[in-house]
Amino acid sequence: MSKHQAIRTIRAEIDRLNQEIDLCIIKGVSYRREAQRHKLLMAQLARMVRSSNWFNKSLNLVSTFMF
Repeated sequence: MSKHQAIRTIRAEIDRLNQEIDLCIIKGVSYRREAQRHKLLMAQLARMVRSSNWFNKSLNLVSTFMF
């Protein structure tokens, strides 16, 4: 699985969890487990995007010096 596919998959899972959390709130049920999973996925997504952005920026910097 490529990094872009993993990011898309994580975002889809976060969307699904958000819907599930909303339903738990409407029902008045605890959503502690879903909130923990959401927090973990958000951290994982942030790490992936940050490393991706850093890598892309460094490639762009190197490519500007190569003629």
